[in-house]
Amino acid sequence: MARGGPVMPRRLRAMAGLAGAAALVPMLAACGDEPATPTRETPLPPLPTVTTTIAVTTTVAPVFYVVAPGDNLAGIAQRFGITVADLIAANAIADPNRIEVGQQLVVPPPPAPPTSASA
Repeated sequence: MARGGPVMPRRLRAMAGLAGAAALVPMLAACGDEPATPTRETPLPPLPTVTTTIAVTTTVAPVFYVVAPGDNLAGIAQRFGITVADLIAANAIADPNRIEVGQQLVVPPPPAPPTSASA
């Protein structure tokens, strides 16, 4: 016995080779004539759709107001569309009855208008 199994006569080996090739023919025929890689004529499959949501943010620069003679917190708050409490909080005012002419106040942004819900 030869290495690797029984010795096969040359004619039998040739027939076995032909039988193997004959088994490949139907498999190759099933592949068709189309190229293995896409060309300009073969359409590519559509790309997946990706949806991205980006949150919109805005940065509001601080507004400053210099107290003029006759000003009070209620009048300043009304002028800028904010509450007196917001004006006091933004400036850490201990006594709301004591503001001074020339005093610089930080005016917080007014509240955002309510958004209507889309139906």
